[in-house]
Amino acid sequence: GITGNINKPNARLMTEGSMKIGYSNSYPHEYTYISATPFNWLEASYKYTELKNILYGPSSFSGNQTLKDKGFDLKIRLLQESYYLPDISIGWNDLAGTGKFSAEYIAATKRINNIDFSLGLGWGSLGQDKNIDNPFKGFDNDFESRDSELGQGGTFSYKSWFSCDKIALYSGLEYYWWKYGVILKLEYDTTNPDMEYGALPRLDVDSRFNFGLTRPINESFTVGLSFE
Repeated sequence: GITGNINKPNARLMTEGSMKIGYSNSYPHEYTYISATPFNWLEASYKYTELKNILYGPSSFSGNQTLKDKGFDLKIRLLQESYYLPDISIGWNDLAGTGKFSAEYIAATKRINNIDFSLGLGWGSLGQDKNIDNPFKGFDNDFESRDSELGQGGTFSYKSWFSCDKIALYSGLEYYWWKYGVILKLEYDTTNPDMEYGALPRLDVDSRFNFGLTRPINESFTVGLSFE
């Protein structure tokens, strides 16, 4: 839902006044979302997720009904790109949600000719590679641990924001191949399909590199295909 490369958010926002409705299927998650950019510094997305590898509850209660999860994502632009400086944005995924997909990030994106390059720091579900120390630990010890309890949603778990002993540095690259009207994408994905809590069925990560492409059909419709 939120603007990004493939599975990772970058610092870009849609054009002010834009809205999009989309559908994405990447096993075990199926997403339906609506996103909007009311201002040039704010993007928000409401997302409905089906988790196809886990049931809603005991089979005697849910039958074959899979688990569903609703979430609200938010991104704020802190710095707009200039000739020398990149776009810099801060964001929250699954804000006031159940915690299954809760994450925070700070991302920077810079365009050089036909290449858009992004770097980001991911916490929570976006930081499962845990390849660097949390830089905020030096400011306050409260940033060293993150609440891993899943809730029913509807509350802001602000005490967990940007908290965790280890987080992840991720990156993404987009190449605008104007001759063929496509955008080629490559990213280093630091998420885990089964998240961090151990409550969901374990899915092994074969590679953290995702690649794909998107093809704008017209001003209002875009399709994409990727391998994650």
